[in-house]
Amino acid sequence: MNSIFKIIPLENPVLQEYKDKAIKELNEFFNQKWVYNTPKLFVVDDRKSYNLLVGRETEAWEVGNSLDGNVGVCILSPENISKESSHTDSSYDVEKLIKHELGHCWFRMTFGRQSKFSWVNEGVSVYVAGQLDRYSMPKEFRGFLEGVNLYQESGSAVKLLIDIFGKPTLFEFLKKQSGIEKAEELNVVFEDIFKAKLDYSFFNGLKDKSSN
Repeated sequence: MNSIFKIIPLENPVLQEYKDKAIKELNEFFNQKWVYNTPKLFVVDDRKSYNLLVGRETEAWEVGNSLDGNVGVCILSPENISKESSHTDSSYDVEKLIKHELGHCWFRMTFGRQSKFSWVNEGVSVYVAGQLDRYSMPKEFRGFLEGVNLYQESGSAVKLLIDIFGKPTLFEFLKKQSGIEKAEELNVVFEDIFKAKLDYSFFNGLKDKSSN
């Protein structure tokens, strides 16, 4: 697979504004002061180039990715999203896409290596990017812990944890989950911090509690 690229600067005030705003807001959310050598934004025109930069064949719905090592994030050119992906809506929210992918960089920088449980990292990025308008509160949580309905449920799960327990408590969990590989270990950490088992009944109970 080709791994050599010729890169030229892209003058795009709109995308630059999105990135600058995201960096400011992510620093505020994660309590960081990351100003210098922040992740770069790479914009590619087609799926083939996107796959080469990401380093794998990607699904048609994928339009953005956080690159390893926090070097940057890669997105499909906004003008080509409807052409090069399964998204047919020309008004796809690129601003939130950029913030979501940058959110993964801030997550790794703040909490270290994530656990293998994708709902943790993806949930934080959906939440912090403001994508709960796209992935609204589910009627019932029933899949995200196993990676099913990941985007549709994980952001709302993180929102409930923040709303009911507070961001400092969530951050305590995020620090302790770093690098965990086994579900049993994650369950122990979760129960120690939130005083409840990590299961769907817990999150469905939080949803019911928050709606009262």
